Amino acid sequence: MPTLQAQRVARHPRDCTMKRMLLLALVALVALAGAFYGSPYFTMNKIRAATMDEDTQALAAQIDLAQLRGSLGQQLHALFSAPEVADDISPDVIDPLLDTMLMPEGIVALMKLNDRYEKPIAKVSDISGRKRNAKPDYKLRYTAWDKVVVQRAHSKSHIGELTLTRDGLWRWKLVSVALPKNLLADA
Repeated sequence: MPTLQAQRVARHPRDCTMKRMLLLALVALVALAGAFYGSPYFTMNKIRAATMDEDTQALAAQIDLAQLRGSLGQQLHALFSAPEVADDISPDVIDPLLDTMLMPEGIVALMKLNDRYEKPIAKVSDISGRKRNAKPDYKLRYTAWDKVVVQRAHSKSHIGELTLTRDGLWRWKLVSVALPKNLLADA
């Protein structure tokens, strides 16, 4: 009959293997959780790169066109029903305007909307005159497990604020761009 010490030595390799497997499972779980949480950041980086490169095909792949159309349509109806413009502009122009906004060039312009209304603080020149950090910085916040809102980091307004919704487990799609309230006045 084996001694107690011999039994402990015999179990030791199995215990180490179990501990390693448990540690690997924990590391894998943390990595999956990080990828799950970080997935909208990856999508936003794709949107930012496509916008800066004016790559309309890459940008279109990140957009839920039907939901974006609905969101922009609601915003335009609200803008066109405002008392100061309701008498001057017919709501019949909303559909053609939406069609124009949702053309590839229009979508790129929508993504750059914040630049027109608010210059980012990050565009500070250094001594040589070169611009530092020409890329806009964004902050992203979850509003639900399947919805995030992206806003320029130093923005004081909601102009150009983007809303992304989960498309499956890992992918996200752009569904809304906040239009400025004075869009028609500036047109």
